Amino acid sequence: MRQTIYYTALAACVLSSEGLNVFAPLKPPSKSANPPPSKVNTESWLDVLQYDEPPKFDVLAKSIEFANCKTFDEIGEFFADDYVFRGPIIGPITSEDVRNAQEGFNIQNAYPNLETRPFGFTIDPDNAYRCYWFERWEGTNTVGVKIGPTELPPTNNDVKLPTHIMSANWTPEGKIKYICLSNPLDRFEGTTKGAGAVFGLLVGAGVQSGNVSVGDSKLRFQQRLFHAIGGFGRNWSVEEKIPKWWKSKARGADPNDM
Repeated sequence: MRQTIYYTALAACVLSSEGLNVFAPLKPPSKSANPPPSKVNTESWLDVLQYDEPPKFDVLAKSIEFANCKTFDEIGEFFADDYVFRGPIIGPITSEDVRNAQEGFNIQNAYPNLETRPFGFTIDPDNAYRCYWFERWEGTNTVGVKIGPTELPPTNNDVKLPTHIMSANWTPEGKIKYICLSNPLDRFEGTTKGAGAVFGLLVGAGVQSGNVSVGDSKLRFQQRLFHAIGGFGRNWSVEEKIPKWWKSKARGADPNDM
């Protein structure tokens, strides 16, 4: 008798609850996958990348076009005069210094079939001039890379890097002012033991990456030494080349100061 009362009461609760009622009509999906507008007002030195007027060009389409460029000459057409690149432990650095560093390592020649494989493009819901996307680089190391005066023999390995996120901030004139590259999202993905971007390509070419974490004292010392000596590719641009709008004094693997 008690069991009968229990199961009857349980059935009544289930059928009376819309959340648990299997016969309740399904709710239509949300019309937009975007989050609601931000309700938090903050001030940042990066507010210089925000503009009052909406874009007069298709930010998404231009970002896709940019991300699928293959050469430095193609990419360079998109950059503003005061362009800055920043990664977790690289930058702030100009496009010219990025190109010189990668050419110094012989990266593009070392991976002649390199593909960055961009996907998942989306506009920042809080900044119509900013676009995010994913990249998952892959290629085969068939030519040696250079580390200063030393050239390593190719490994001939197929290399796949863990996925990272890119973002590009555009100006009203349709030029890119700032690009940011994230840490790898899943350090167990790919074949480079968690190393991403150019560091991942160097690992795939036989270079031991060591600790590449933000704030690591040995890495910061090594970066400053190489920055002073030159010849190994810059981790950040010299001060007079860094655009005035870039306010942070953190360089390379330094912890954030702002």
